[in-house]
Amino acid sequence: MGRPMKINVVVRSLSALAASAGACLAILAAHAPVAAQPVAPTPTPVPLPASQPSSPPLPAPAPTVFVPTGPAVSLSVQQAITMALTNNLAYQSAAQDVLFAQGQLISARGNAYPVVSAGYSYEHYQNEGFVFFPVPQPVGPPILQKEIFSAANINNVNATLQYAIYTGGAVQAAIGAAAANYSAAQSNYAAARADVINNTTSAYYSLLLAQRTAVISDEAVDVANQNLKTSQELFTAGTAARADVLRQQVALANAQVDAVRAHNSAYLANANLANLLNINLNSVITPQFAPTAPPVYSLADLLQEAQVRRPEIASAIDAVTIAEKTVTEARSGTLPQISLGITDASSKPNFFNVPQPQLSETLAVYWKLFDGGFTHGKVVQAQADVDKAKINLQQLRNSVDLQVRQAYFNYVAAQSAAVAALSGQTSAAESLRVTQLRYRAGVGTALDLTDALLTFTQTQVTYATALADESTALIELQRAAGLL
Repeated sequence: MGRPMKINVVVRSLSALAASAGACLAILAAHAPVAAQPVAPTPTPVPLPASQPSSPPLPAPAPTVFVPTGPAVSLSVQQAITMALTNNLAYQSAAQDVLFAQGQLISARGNAYPVVSAGYSYEHYQNEGFVFFPVPQPVGPPILQKEIFSAANINNVNATLQYAIYTGGAVQAAIGAAAANYSAAQSNYAAARADVINNTTSAYYSLLLAQRTAVISDEAVDVANQNLKTSQELFTAGTAARADVLRQQVALANAQVDAVRAHNSAYLANANLANLLNINLNSVITPQFAPTAPPVYSLADLLQEAQVRRPEIASAIDAVTIAEKTVTEARSGTLPQISLGITDASSKPNFFNVPQPQLSETLAVYWKLFDGGFTHGKVVQAQADVDKAKINLQQLRNSVDLQVRQAYFNYVAAQSAAVAALSGQTSAAESLRVTQLRYRAGVGTALDLTDALLTFTQTQVTYATALADESTALIELQRAAGLL
């Protein structure tokens, strides 16, 4: 029991000593000269005009914003899509691919029909071919008589018909492959169309969002100017501190910086959409947006529609068909080939002027009995391509299924976010109004006013972003499901 008592005594002694030392320091500080006290550094005060020694510094002028000058273009989203489909270079290139594949199909089908050709030739010789024959005479020696057996000018006319009667299925396989390739080109063309619609719509709503954000930023600058004017009036009346004015000046400067960035984003979005539309990049595009009720979709229906309507899946199915036709064409190398040829030729020497018809028929059979396994190797390669095409098709189906699910959930989330953002904007607007009234009445603080303005601006941008995200998510869902 002795040790705790000793510790208490020591603690009390130390406390008393600390109190005495604090009193001494207070006395010394009271009698010390003012110059010896450490002074915290303060910023250099802004010089004030002599006529208004107590007024706060004026805010800096608003920064200038680059405004593009060019032809004005007013577009709805449907008009933008129509213009993009007309002018987009990638879409035009896909259309040429369809024409190219169509030409390949026409060429492949031509091999299934007979080939008829006609020819004409003219031959001229410097001297006719001749020979001398002795002709006996009744009296005397025989006389040599010149006999011409070739003409100096010969006209040859011929007509030929060639027809592949049987090719082991090679011609039919080539036609099937060309038809599948043509179908794949059409599917790729449809996919390019959907991509143009998707990209154009996204760029359209991005421009709409950027322009709306710029308007919101300008409104924030106006509200910040009004708040600064109110704080200056209260400061002049002596009911607000100088710090309130400075705080509102900082808020105004921040709002101006945000406005500059917002206008720059709007200009870039304008140029991006103009580039997609393939028009003058200096064009000033004004979106004509009319909000409509968002459609409602069922996930099960969308998953089923996507497997049927997605052009990429149709192209992958055509790839399987092409690979299968290639196998048939490769196997034709082990089968005989039968062809028929008919030629009608006529030569007309000028010295007799009598046609000499020459009609010939040729039936040919060609069968490659052994090629060292070359044809078998081609068949193995073609069969491997078939299996790979089927794997790619299944992989694509799984990918499309995942894309539809992701797009659907993003669309549902975007709709919910738009509803929540609208509620937040409404509450923030009311909060700003009440805070402004409280500040004018001298109840609220400048910090409350600044926070209310910042919150209101943020909720406006959030709501505009949510609307743009909802529209973009809808287009992406329609693209994923093959509905464009």
